[in-house]
Amino acid sequence: MLATASSNGSFFLSATVNLMKLEVFVFYQEWKKAIDLVRKAGDVRLFLTGLFASVRYTFLEALTYLKAAQSASGWKKRQMKKCALQTIHLIRGWAKNGNVNVVHYLFILEAERAVLSGKNKKAKESFNAAITTSSRNGFLHDRALVHELAGAYFKAQGDDYWGNYHIEQEWGCSGKVEQLM
Repeated sequence: MLATASSNGSFFLSATVNLMKLEVFVFYQEWKKAIDLVRKAGDVRLFLTGLFASVRYTFLEALTYLKAAQSASGWKKRQMKKCALQTIHLIRGWAKNGNVNVVHYLFILEAERAVLSGKNKKAKESFNAAITTSSRNGFLHDRALVHELAGAYFKAQGDDYWGNYHIEQEWGCSGKVEQLM
């Protein structure tokens, strides 16, 4: 489908397919594929119609840059963090202009920024705020994402109890736990 869109010059279709692929990569925490897609696709926001698609891509892009920075070092880490901060700046502007549907995105991104900076207390607080805000505002798919991110974070910290809690809390099945182990 992406090849067809490219050959026909359908930038809208290409952008939409890239958004869907990015969503899947994030869902399965395939961060290497996600960052490769983001870097190859460029700024697809220009071609996404509708506010939701553009905002969602922006959030996933920022999250992908933060996750890429967490696994990088040196210059590449600084470059990924800078790209993430530029994208977060867009989302923060939308929140300041009254878009309440992005507040939970900011908490998720703040949690991942805290993870990147080694600020464990801030990461825990931001993950909890993201879970609460996502739940309260009805973004159940994002609450699930936060639980997965928090679970992975706690497991990386050696805290299997809270890692498993977050994974089980949302998905309620051992299959997802096994996939992430």
